[in-house]
Amino acid sequence: LLVLSFSEFSEASRLKDLASIKGVRENQLVGYGIVVGLKGTGDGKAEYTNKSIIRLLESVGMKLENKDVQSKNVAAVLVTATLAPFARSGNQMDVTVNSIGDASSLEGGTLIQTPLRAANQQVYAVAQGSVLLGAGEGGKNHATVGRVPNGATIERDMEIEFSDRKMFRLALHAADFTTAARVVRVINTDLGGKYAS
Repeated sequence: LLVLSFSEFSEASRLKDLASIKGVRENQLVGYGIVVGLKGTGDGKAEYTNKSIIRLLESVGMKLENKDVQSKNVAAVLVTATLAPFARSGNQMDVTVNSIGDASSLEGGTLIQTPLRAANQQVYAVAQGSVLLGAGEGGKNHATVGRVPNGATIERDMEIEFSDRKMFRLALHAADFTTAARVVRVINTDLGGKYAS
């Protein structure tokens, strides 16, 4: 089924180039985290950054008497990633880190453990690691955007069960009646029966 020869086409087309199985797709993940270790280029007086620092320090057993914490070495960030359709628990993936405060640069910073959630609010991965600044438009670096290569570890599998399915729906990348009819004809011819409609 992966290679389909259409008599109307001069060369073979693969089914995966024409369509995808409904329900098999990438999923976007997002999380809120903090980057530490900056050289005075962090947020400074942002209230949410200060609260994040307090929560982080309390989670590692440090109780603060003075709740007024300010540090230009820390920045609040949004962390984004794309979870591949068949990614499994234990696999790693790249993440993108974006400053959301008034930090001037994330250079030299380290992203602290950040849970990454899907649209259903379930945590699917956890990210942490050194932030590398990447090239933006025109080859220029954006000092407030960086990447952490292989910075997230997948903690939960996406629930995609195929073994008990009796039917699969294919979604054409470019919806077209002619292409749909050709795909149906080739599948049925190849399998020797009326399996596709």
